[in-house]
Amino acid sequence: MAILGIDRRLSAPWRGLLLLCIILFPPPALAFGPDAHRIIAHIAEVRLKPEVKHRLQRNFNIKSLAGVAAWADTVRKRRLQGAWHYANVKEGEVAYRKERDCPTGECVVEKIREFERVLKDRRRSRGERVEALKYLVHFVGDLHQPLHLGNLADRGGNRITLEYRGKMTNLHALWDGGLLARQGRSLLQYARDLGRRVSARELEEWSGKDVEDWANESRRLALESAYGPLPAGAARIEKAYIVTARQVLGLRMAQAGVRLGEMLNAALAD
Repeated sequence: MAILGIDRRLSAPWRGLLLLCIILFPPPALAFGPDAHRIIAHIAEVRLKPEVKHRLQRNFNIKSLAGVAAWADTVRKRRLQGAWHYANVKEGEVAYRKERDCPTGECVVEKIREFERVLKDRRRSRGERVEALKYLVHFVGDLHQPLHLGNLADRGGNRITLEYRGKMTNLHALWDGGLLARQGRSLLQYARDLGRRVSARELEEWSGKDVEDWANESRRLALESAYGPLPAGAARIEKAYIVTARQVLGLRMAQAGVRLGEMLNAALAD
């Protein structure tokens, strides 16, 4: 059940934050992309162990995860790596399956697995491990965007055209927007506020899952929150739909940040 489109299943702090944003700040222009990836990186960095932070600076020359969060997007076209950022699923299927949806391993789910192995392997060259880390910082965020597990038939919503705030866009571009109601805060301040609202119960729930679980969370949200509520014809997006999108994406950024931090701690701690 929901109030003003806010799902009661969210914990009280999340409902309060989202309700405040809805009342005080009507939906702004969408701006997922680099800003959301940096927010996820900031949340992750807070959770890094001291020795991992030190190792990142000493061995990888990385002073800030946020500084490399958008790197994978800067090389995707030149390296022909666009398919690495998503894992579209056959329409009608409710879960990701490698054999059907990513048989060659060229998708975000399998690339996270691959680069996590590279990062953990201290026999690999420094250059290989640095690139693996930068891919992971970005791909963990991509995997948590629901339409990166969208339908194959419409290319994750890219072929669904609709109108938002008087401009034409597509469903995937809409969900690639973070709807960041920052209230004048910096990205770092906004990330800290998101991170502080994560409860101990949520930490426990989010930590007990693997990469394929994260993918299937996104797949479920794509079906339930991105595709499911679309009006017939999907010509125009209503406010209630945007409220739900903001709610889901805010939560997914927090989950991605927590999980990225845990992944890097596991890969780099002594």
